[in-house]
Amino acid sequence: MVDSGGVSIATIPNLHALDLPELGLTLLHSTLDGLDLVEVVGAVLLPDSSLVIADKASPNLTFLHPDGSLRARVGRAGEGPGEYTEISRIGLTRDGSLFAYDRALRRFTFLDREGGVIGVQRSGCTVATGEVVPLADVNGQGFIGVLETRPNLRAGVQRGPLFLVACAGIGESFDTLAEWAGKERHVTPNQWTAVGFGRSALYDGRGDLTVVGTNDSLNLALYEGTAMRTRVRGGSSMRRVTSAESEEWTGLYLDMFPEIARADRRRRLEQSEIRDAYPAFGSVKVDAGGGLWIGDYAKLPAEQRLWTVLGEGGTPVASIHLPVFRPDWLQIREGSITGRALVEWEVTIPSPVHELLDIADDRIVVLRKDELGREFVEVYEVEMPEEEEP
Repeated sequence: MVDSGGVSIATIPNLHALDLPELGLTLLHSTLDGLDLVEVVGAVLLPDSSLVIADKASPNLTFLHPDGSLRARVGRAGEGPGEYTEISRIGLTRDGSLFAYDRALRRFTFLDREGGVIGVQRSGCTVATGEVVPLADVNGQGFIGVLETRPNLRAGVQRGPLFLVACAGIGESFDTLAEWAGKERHVTPNQWTAVGFGRSALYDGRGDLTVVGTNDSLNLALYEGTAMRTRVRGGSSMRRVTSAESEEWTGLYLDMFPEIARADRRRRLEQSEIRDAYPAFGSVKVDAGGGLWIGDYAKLPAEQRLWTVLGEGGTPVASIHLPVFRPDWLQIREGSITGRALVEWEVTIPSPVHELLDIADDRIVVLRKDELGREFVEVYEVEMPEEEEP
């Protein structure tokens, strides 16, 4: 269905009830024995199927040949052209060139497919509470990104808004394209506390494509540049959180903190809330062709996550199971308010780190951990299911 504005509307009554063919996978190469990775923040497949990896612990980018062999390491620590302080995102522009975004410097570095620097541009899109996180459409004319502000909220479980914005060039102006409900937190006069299994806004971008939505229900919007292209709406099977799962979540949360602080943190949790049902989904990814990959909200002991693949116009076409990548539980962000000044580890909510790093043509890039907790990247060839005869 297409509305009067040319936006495709897809309705999926129950995401968990779909019976879809499973994608076939063939492992092409892995970094397990070849690279020492600490905290991967991104990986991008270039048009020739070579791979670029960014590791937060390294001030450079690693280029791999299509067969997985090392081609080059590009960059070094510093603030000059081709130098980095904190790479937080890498991606492709609409013309296929590579960009790396340095969060500390709030700067884009544009590179050719061999890793040569072809341009540098600082981002002026900031507000008092932080910068806009870039997602897509960064061709020197501006970019699409997300921003979650921190308004003063009344006591109780609250959600600050998350804005999808279009930033104009290197100037400080930006236009708001859409507003979404952000991450659930329990608010008191001087602190915020996590909500167990809380709802949140999720987002991703590639080239000039951006997807953003909330997981209260299946609620996603795909943008091409600044124009909405597809809406996906629907629901999922109600999956209850058991008392054992609630206790497991609490234990994982408290383990983040020194033992001396855990009693206070438990008291704060008791004043907060642990949801009695899982969110509708847990992750989202947009592929090079504009397809959407929706990851289930994986239960805590689950070793695999079900991904549902939506094709043109939001039509479900396939499914795939991938090993769940579990980031450090520091992804639960805490904040405190002293007077009017907010102190927090992250200003904009992180869309949860998951196992799918990139999807292009017939390849996917998967982030994994070994038994010692070391990160590595795998590249698979994807065999899409044959279309049924009409």
